[in-house]
Parts: sequence; structure tokens; C-alpha cells
Amino acid sequence: MARLFGSLDINERFFELSEYPLLRGAGEGKSDWQAPAANAESIEDIEPRFLLCKTCLHRVTAENARTEVQGKHVHVFCNPYGLVFEIGCFGAAPGCAPLGLPSLEFTWFPGYEWQVGVCRGCRAHLGWRYIAVHGGEFYGLILANLVGE
Repeated sequence: MARLFGSLDINERFFELSEYPLLRGAGEGKSDWQAPAANAESIEDIEPRFLLCKTCLHRVTAENARTEVQGKHVHVFCNPYGLVFEIGCFGAAPGCAPLGLPSLEFTWFPGYEWQVGVCRGCRAHLGWRYIAVHGGEFYGLILANLVGE
């Protein structure tokens, strides 16, 4: 059993729900991770912990990119096909490539359009990019599809 985000346990049930075929067509761009600031004050500033794609271990996001949307970091949703997803919200995910045109259909976050997000390394489904109708964005990443570095 993997442990991410303190008290959140990711168990086999979520691993089974997140077995998707690889998606094709994501951009070939590599992730650009920022170098630590010269005036970093703590070890977290110097060496951020990354979350990786569980399929290929490509860096997807940093733990310090976690954010809250509608007052929470973690959300559980069911899609129109009955699949349940536990997602975490992140302000940035350079290792996640959005696919397709944004849509408001069946959005889990009112006022946000969504696009499917896939790993830039292997094209595995990682979650969704959410774009606010009035500006701003975040990524809702399937926690069972991420592992800590």
C-alpha cells in the first residue's frame, strides 16, 4: 500500500479502477523543472519531492504544487460511466499533457472546462486539466496513478 499526502492511503481498489489503456497523441515536449532559487531557505526549497507516473516513473508534478479547489485538495467523483476517481488538485503538472479541446460537459468543477491529461512519458491517463472560464487553471490528477519519488 502506497502512502501519499500524509493520511491518504492509496489501496489496491483504486489501482484496479485506474487501469486505462495508453492514450495516443500527447505532445512530445519534455518537462521543464525549475532550478532551485539561489536564496532557498529550507531543504524543501532546494530539493522538492516529485510525484511520478506509476506506469513509467516520469516526473508529473511536485508535492509543493498541491492546491485546494472548493476548499479541498482531494476529491472523489464518479463519471457518467460509473467509474470512481479520487483526484488531487495541483496548480501545475509539467509532466501531464492535455489532450483535445476543452469541454464543459459533465464537469466536476462548475465554471471550469476540462481536458484529458496524459503522461508526457508514456501517455497513460493521469487525470484532467481544468481551465476556469474567467482565467486560471489547475490539474486534477488521479492519485492512484501517481507514486512518490
